[in-house]
Amino acid sequence: MPSKQEYDTYAAELTRRFEELTHWAIEHWPEKSFPLLPSDFSAGRREIGEIVGPKLSDGHSSRPSSDDNANDGQYRDMNPMPWP
Repeated sequence: MPSKQEYDTYAAELTRRFEELTHWAIEHWPEKSFPLLPSDFSAGRREIGEIVGPKLSDGHSSRPSSDDNANDGQYRDMNPMPWP
């Protein structure tokens, strides 16, 4: 299993590269009359935050596997989620 230092290094590198990409995209955007703004990348920033947060460092220890809950006998939800 990777160490905390490897997780932190990966997260920092991924975040740095995303920020470089956004700066490049804003700088080289060809439509000057309708410029890109840093806020145009807010959804991407949220996704990167999700990747480097729960999925990366916390996900391996806090996410229960399906085998852990298969035989607990306490409660098994048999109702599907409602349609949105």
